[in-house]
Amino acid sequence: MHIDSVRELKALVLKQHVAPLAVGERKLSALALAAKPVTEVDGTQRTLALGIMPKGKEDYHLAIRIQTRALENSAQVEAIRKQAKGEVDIRYIGRVVKRAPWNQSRQRPLLIGTSIGHFRITAGTLGCFVKMRSNGTPRILSNNHVLADENKGKKGDAIIQPGQFDKGKKGKDTVGSLDKFVRLSASGTNFVDCAIATIKAGIKFDSTKLTGIGTLKGVSASVVDVGTIVHKVGRTTDVTNGRVTAFELDNVVVGYDIGNLRFDNQIEIEGADAGPFSQGGDSGSLIVNDDLLAVALLFAGGDQGGSNGQGLTFANPIAKVFDQLGVDLLS
Repeated sequence: MHIDSVRELKALVLKQHVAPLAVGERKLSALALAAKPVTEVDGTQRTLALGIMPKGKEDYHLAIRIQTRALENSAQVEAIRKQAKGEVDIRYIGRVVKRAPWNQSRQRPLLIGTSIGHFRITAGTLGCFVKMRSNGTPRILSNNHVLADENKGKKGDAIIQPGQFDKGKKGKDTVGSLDKFVRLSASGTNFVDCAIATIKAGIKFDSTKLTGIGTLKGVSASVVDVGTIVHKVGRTTDVTNGRVTAFELDNVVVGYDIGNLRFDNQIEIEGADAGPFSQGGDSGSLIVNDDLLAVALLFAGGDQGGSNGQGLTFANPIAKVFDQLGVDLLS
């Protein structure tokens, strides 16, 4: 169907089939004194969500999203199917509720994308798990400014999960200790903002789960190109999708507590959806491509620019990060 035809159909279906469900629900609920009303099947209301789904170039179908099992084979859905002449995409989505910020809470086992940080900083993101090239022991990877407090951290300092801003406390929430970081330079050129931490004995972790995205598959062997679609899961904005808008970007000046620092050979990313690709607290997030292969480590961003007007994000190429720290991905 043409986009205008689908829009007209959606408006008609809402009026003819969906609105009566809501009216019937109010009447039935008012009479349901002793028995559980059928409107509460599966803990949700008898309702349908309607939208538009692209099926090809200038070809669209009516999207029907069912939120209770009682409506899956109902007369209402069948009537809508016939009205749309079969040009529908029907899916059961169940109950929809507000999202709690799981990333900002205490997570055991440790998970990629969760709140973490040096005990003195606010909070950043646990990027991924790596192993030392020298002996294969596991480490936590994130930014210098997340794990090493912009060069002020000392080897052995406590790393807590969640971070201090998310009510993490040194001691009960200590999951490891600062091990190694690449110093940030206020006078020279920087290429990475990265650090690693040991993992405390007895603390379990999942090295491949990208919550909301899938399973981390490895490291990309190719350099990202402009237009590459990327994804990340971070402490603040959770799962977001982005698009590479530039690479090998030099003279990117980033504001830190220790001053304005220059970075060369960086990757620039814009949000591919309505919102930004990242916000404060997402620093340290691992960025992956469509094949779920690691491509970069997120470290900075601003609220200006991007085709959606929601700002740009900047990231270190992951191969450079690994080489500087002497680590490889743990998978």
